[in-house]
Amino acid sequence: MTTFSSRAFRAGVDLPRLVDFATELCTVRLPRVSYWDPGDIVWQLGGFAAATDFSQYVRIWGAGGSPVALAVFEPPLTFAYDLHPRFAEGGELAREVLSWAEHQRSALLHANAAAPIALAMLADRSLSVEILESDRGRIAFLEDSGYQRVERHSVRYRRQLDGPLPVPSLPRGMRLRHATDSDVEARAELHRDSWSVWGPSRFSASRYRRLRAEPVYEESLDVVVEDEAGRLLSYCIAWYDPVNRIGDFEPVGTRPSFTGRGLARAVVMEGLRRLQAIGAQTALIGTASVNAPALRCYAACGFELVERQHYYSKVLT
Repeated sequence: MTTFSSRAFRAGVDLPRLVDFATELCTVRLPRVSYWDPGDIVWQLGGFAAATDFSQYVRIWGAGGSPVALAVFEPPLTFAYDLHPRFAEGGELAREVLSWAEHQRSALLHANAAAPIALAMLADRSLSVEILESDRGRIAFLEDSGYQRVERHSVRYRRQLDGPLPVPSLPRGMRLRHATDSDVEARAELHRDSWSVWGPSRFSASRYRRLRAEPVYEESLDVVVEDEAGRLLSYCIAWYDPVNRIGDFEPVGTRPSFTGRGLARAVVMEGLRRLQAIGAQTALIGTASVNAPALRCYAACGFELVERQHYYSKVLT
């Protein structure tokens, strides 16, 4: 019997190990998509100070000194997890991960914290997790554990980078470039404004500054659009996995007052061109199924649907 150890995530220490973990799982699952690409790990867990309270919501399981499972609880009512495919869905490790997540949610039931706008369809006393539509083993495990599918999902898109890519066009007076150290404050403010339509964002300049020093981050893949006055209007971060030669976009955003002008399409296309230039063969991108502008944008950039992720939810008592 395999013996598992588990502990809280340590900001500034564990990120490289988790990047390697995500890279390995991507390799094992090719050509299917995985739950986390290396860039997803860095975006979600990178940039936090070592003393941050966020660490209590991230748990790592290990066996033989290497990570074999990761779970991230996102207060107040969702979590994400993955485990190495050599461990069975519904086995001891999966049950332990699920028990930890349910304990985290139960501890907050009395708080009555408001859910983000994007998760308004989930029940107040529930715990929910997104599962890939093709992951039949995990779906069966969750259904056996009392979870039911919610009619809301996100989508995953893929684009091959094996041909010429057009130079993106912009409205007069705007230009594409990448973010630099001198843009930290403005770049963080751009992110907050871009995501304000889904609820308040706490993304700070200090977190962004630390994020820029994390593994996998490449400054030239942090693409922005600026106007003649130097104001940043739209952005994307592309992350490159050189082992699997995959680029992943997370996140993409445009100021609400500048949507509908092709700026998001321009930054994504520029990101694709830059990924291709450094050797990427494939690019991935995803969004919520209700994000109609993003769906149109990614289709216009040549991405094709490859997977859906459905929410599975359980009401805790």
